[in-house]
Amino acid sequence: MSSPLYKDVESNDATVAPLSNKQAATKKTSFLRRWGPALAAIAGVIAVNVALLGPTGGKIPALNERQLSAQNRRLERTQAVLDMEWDHEADLKRGLHKEVGRHLSEEEGGVMEYTRRRHRYLGEYVHVDVSDQFTLFGKLSISLIYFAFWVFLMFPNWFLPIGRPGIALGGGLSMVVFRYILLLTGQGPVFDAAKVIILEPLFLLFGLMLTTIYLEKMERGGLFDKLRDSLDDPVNWKRSAKIMTMSTIGSAAVMNDSVVLIFSGVVVDLCVRHKVSNSLPYLLSLATTANTGSAFTMTGNPQNILIVSLAYDDISWTEFLSNMILPVTAASIINATLLFVYYSTELFPGASGFMECLGIVFSGNRTPEMLAQEHAYHARNVQAVQEDTNSGWSIWSKIQIVLVTIFLICFAVGLDVCVTSICAGAILMVLAAWKRQHYDPKPEIVDYDAEGNALPPKKMYDMDGNEIEPEEEELVTESETTLTEVDYGLLMLFIGQFILIGSFDDTGVPQGFFNAAMGGCADQMTSVPCVYWFVLVITILSNVASNVPVVQMLAATFPYATPYDWMQVSFSATIAGNLTMLGSAANMIVAFQAAKVGDRTFTSERHAPFGIPSTLVSLYAGTALLSLVHFSPECSVKLGECDDQ
Repeated sequence: MSSPLYKDVESNDATVAPLSNKQAATKKTSFLRRWGPALAAIAGVIAVNVALLGPTGGKIPALNERQLSAQNRRLERTQAVLDMEWDHEADLKRGLHKEVGRHLSEEEGGVMEYTRRRHRYLGEYVHVDVSDQFTLFGKLSISLIYFAFWVFLMFPNWFLPIGRPGIALGGGLSMVVFRYILLLTGQGPVFDAAKVIILEPLFLLFGLMLTTIYLEKMERGGLFDKLRDSLDDPVNWKRSAKIMTMSTIGSAAVMNDSVVLIFSGVVVDLCVRHKVSNSLPYLLSLATTANTGSAFTMTGNPQNILIVSLAYDDISWTEFLSNMILPVTAASIINATLLFVYYSTELFPGASGFMECLGIVFSGNRTPEMLAQEHAYHARNVQAVQEDTNSGWSIWSKIQIVLVTIFLICFAVGLDVCVTSICAGAILMVLAAWKRQHYDPKPEIVDYDAEGNALPPKKMYDMDGNEIEPEEEELVTESETTLTEVDYGLLMLFIGQFILIGSFDDTGVPQGFFNAAMGGCADQMTSVPCVYWFVLVITILSNVASNVPVVQMLAATFPYATPYDWMQVSFSATIAGNLTMLGSAANMIVAFQAAKVGDRTFTSERHAPFGIPSTLVSLYAGTALLSLVHFSPECSVKLGECDDQ
């Protein structure tokens, strides 16, 4: 039974929609409107660095007494470690590839033994420098192959319709073959492709995909549908704000990749439900705030987890959060404001200017178009309530809530998130199979005649006229149904990228770019004014060579970096994920998940005009706030630098 109000709104929409679509089609976005903010942001960043450092870096200040003292202490500590006697067999027995224990007793060797083990761990497992084994031809050819596939991945629609997973996997295999050719011709070292494939993100993605699929498929109207309804709103900008709030909080709590993997399909479903003409603002609301919000905590993203494990000094959870509250909050506000301004046409339909949009947000004003959307929304809800006879929480929804709660608790207490997510998916798979076999009604296989009357089941007889008992119906297994919905192409995408990035990092080109770009700022990279150039270099490298390898490179290059140094690295490497499509795994997941259900609006060409200005403005505003207000020391406690202050 349909609502009269719903019919009235539908008739009004039918007359208004063609006109609005026609107006939208005739109004084409100009080049200045689309790329103007990005060009202005780039020009502003260049102007700031030229003003602070000079056109050629001539304004870089000399090292002060504290910095010179810290530099001498680091050299002395490194030499002392090199002069230490150590037992290679004991190291092998203990495991060189394992993370070094931070708090060693005096009998175990104390700080010096910790430093020695950490130096060996960084040099032999975290970032192995084999760049000196390449010839010039080897470095150039590997770099050309990498950047060619980087362009292919950034703009897959410009070339053959292969798709990002196929491009990445093809690039990885091509790199393996070419590295073998370089080895045979003496142009490069051995390439251990298996070593550069980081398994933890792959296990995490598989477990999360498995969990998400079963949460969504187990029951209609269950937890997943109620989660979708909680983000729904008749007003476009409020729906976008809800998505951003959920994404920010969720990414800080349970890692950004998890959030976007779970909610990408939800956001697309909401766009389909409201028949929006452009889903890009909502997908950007999810992706950009997932990256920004993950900077809040040390468990928000992979690079933060790596930073805390590789830092020379201890960084606690509360110390990390206290440093990030101010800059990340500012970055989140800037990102949301720019999103509302840049996509005001889609988020504020009928609004005539910026001031009217402000009135809508802060005063609750409505345009006629927004009122029509609200009426249509409430009319659909009335009809849905009339048709839905079971909108409460079933036993299966309650079981889902219990499992999700246990998953979050396990993550919060520090259990391995990969194992936890896979276990959650496996438990849901067993429950779904049991529910389908013992609880769900069996499908009736009945044949009908031409008039629609049910026919009796056919009986089969053998040669002697004996009735043949019908065979039991073959069970449909989970391997044939739900497991086939796992996005194995997404796993292939990351495997190919790991191989490409690992081979490119072997050449030493990223390290060479960093050293050349930093120049005289290398020894004072987080001091004003060098910090603004430093975060820009980290942003560029994070988008070219990925943020995790950049963090590994910095840990090996600057083994005594202070906690404050790592705070700046964490903030810049995380915010850098919003610059381009390849800057963050979360961006790739959103694009892949949206394309899987037919929404291909989230592309590099559409992401960049907003991503560039949002990232650069957020980056520099947050960096300024972090340099002014931070709680981590600008000295190394374990190195004894803080004793001199």
